[in-house]
Amino acid sequence: MGKEANKAGLFLAGIDYREECPKVCYRTEQMREPQPLPLDFGGETGRGACFRRILSALRRYGRKEALRTAVILPELSEEGIRRCIKEACEAGFSEDRLSVMGETESVAHFVMHQTGDIWQQKVWLLEFGAEEVKASSIEVNKRTVPMVVKAEEPEYWHTGSLADGNRDERLVRYVKERFGRERVSAVFLTGTDLNAGDYPKSREEICFRRRVFLGDQIHARGACMAAGEAPGERPYLYLGEQTLLYNVGIRSSRGGTEEIYTIVDAGVNWYEANGSCEVLLLEEPLLEFSFQSMLGGEPIRGGMMLSDLPGRPEGACRLLVEVHFPAPAQCEIKVTDLGFGELYPSSDLYWIESFVLEEADNGSSIHL
Repeated sequence: MGKEANKAGLFLAGIDYREECPKVCYRTEQMREPQPLPLDFGGETGRGACFRRILSALRRYGRKEALRTAVILPELSEEGIRRCIKEACEAGFSEDRLSVMGETESVAHFVMHQTGDIWQQKVWLLEFGAEEVKASSIEVNKRTVPMVVKAEEPEYWHTGSLADGNRDERLVRYVKERFGRERVSAVFLTGTDLNAGDYPKSREEICFRRRVFLGDQIHARGACMAAGEAPGERPYLYLGEQTLLYNVGIRSSRGGTEEIYTIVDAGVNWYEANGSCEVLLLEEPLLEFSFQSMLGGEPIRGGMMLSDLPGRPEGACRLLVEVHFPAPAQCEIKVTDLGFGELYPSSDLYWIESFVLEEADNGSSIHL
């Protein structure tokens, strides 16, 4: 099912850190598929100690200098992401070869590294637990360039345990309801063999005209597959919980023509979406920003008034504009007065504005 490694010499790892003891898969250039990494944490606790043990185990299979790693976290706050990166780097991982993603993104990468017939229609991952099934779905829009991959937030199907005798009946109802809404080309299963003795009805329903696979450590495998690729190198674009959906630009004038100068490009991880530029203020102390959604539609605009800015001649006020995203749909912009040479020294003034962007059924909106 897997594809050949697209870069010679790469040594890849995916770390699923959604639980206290992480699961790890690795892949060398000689391997067609990621494989689970044998690990014994020996009762050690703490993410730093686990990262050191993982890196020590990985060194048996490849050079640290060639290692590229993707880590899956259960929660993607800016603080949590930066703390994870800090702990991994202190353990010996290289920051410039380390990325962080959520669980739905890891599933999307796993699916997109399968052959095209697998993801012709919707794909589901069913993770069987003691009393519930965690169900995640992936869908690919093949009409766009690049293809757009969207992952829905996981659903939790309460099916009860096998011991209570009704799990098969409950599961088949969920499957008929969810799979009956649209075409499903493939289903991946973990935590079960879906044997005919325990699941006679749901087994028949899940497998009817669909390709069904049993999997293990799918999240870590997906992260490992994605670790060696930059987003721009993939034939698809993943849109999910950590993808920045907006191009951020500022209204400017060049050669007498008005244009939007892009400061931050959409499609990157929101916590990596930083950009800056310097501008000369020509008219009133007002900056206008444009937020263009990757999902289409008209751009939404927001203004930022620079109150108390010292009066200067036109074109004699140099400003530093810095863009930062504290959250996927929250854009924070800081503007600093740089002055203009010795004639007009900096006032040391700065302004900060936060723009909260929302996608709604009737269009996009912005809140200050």
